[in-house]
Amino acid sequence: NLKVTVGNTRTIQVNIMGEVSRPGTYHLSAFANVFYALYRAGGTSQLGTLRNIKVYRNGRLVTIVDLYEYILNGRLAGNILLQDNDVIQVGTYDCLVGITGNVKRPMFYEMRKDESVGTLIKYAGGFTSGAHKKSVRLVREDGERYTVHNIEEFDMNTFKVKDGDAVTIDGILNRYENMVEVKGAVFRPGMYQ
Repeated sequence: NLKVTVGNTRTIQVNIMGEVSRPGTYHLSAFANVFYALYRAGGTSQLGTLRNIKVYRNGRLVTIVDLYEYILNGRLAGNILLQDNDVIQVGTYDCLVGITGNVKRPMFYEMRKDESVGTLIKYAGGFTSGAHKKSVRLVREDGERYTVHNIEEFDMNTFKVKDGDAVTIDGILNRYENMVEVKGAVFRPGMYQ
């Protein structure tokens, strides 16, 4: 019979560079992964990317981490165990797009340049019950001026977003298709089919 007890786990040295709250060299457990290293560095800064975090080992790119895959889909894609002298590089975001109105999570989202308005709406949790789903409004800055684009429902998955775009989801109009309203000296005033 053999009994083994581990007193201390081995530590590794990892360099975390770029747009994180506290860049520098960290001594981590040999079982640390990329997410834990980012946590120790205080997370990404306001300019930091969440979609394109690169891990280098011996000067070679080993993996690219997309935190949206974990946050929105629960997939740990790219979250590898780190090794001694790995370098985590967090660059700046490429494309930040705001969405407001009748979506479940209105806020700013970091988008890839090849992603569409439909993907943005998916990131925002989809439409709320009172949303006008047939068309959305996108305001884009084109150098000197702003342009407005009304994107129909069949074009949402092909219309690509750009940095600084602002998408608005309007609500449905307060109109009825099959209603008459009865008022006055009646027993049951109100709306009727």
